[in-house]
Amino acid sequence: MERFSGVMQGLKKINVCFLVIAVFFGIIGAFTILTPVALFGQGSAVSGSSGSYAGFAFLAAGLSISVSVLGAGIALSKIGSAAVAAIAEKPEIMGAAIVFAGLAEGLSIWGLIVAVLILVKV
Repeated sequence: MERFSGVMQGLKKINVCFLVIAVFFGIIGAFTILTPVALFGQGSAVSGSSGSYAGFAFLAAGLSISVSVLGAGIALSKIGSAAVAAIAEKPEIMGAAIVFAGLAEGLSIWGLIVAVLILVKV
């Protein structure tokens, strides 16, 4: 059991790092979601809309961007590691790897388009 103590300490450090990263992005996500509601949900009119409608529209726009970027980040983490391993074995498939990474980034672009469409209606 003593020979695995260094491995266990390394795993504990990795888990702490992932926990810190998760808390950091959770705080950023909470600000992304709550800031538009706090700013525009108090009866202020934006382009003739009621305050609560505008607040929920900004909330929906923030959610569409944040969720799509989170999904693109997860997809790119999987695609990126697989692409690097594949390119290390077979360098001529770099073009295909870049295409797959671009397809994953398309998710965040769709989220941005949806957010713009929501905000145009406000």
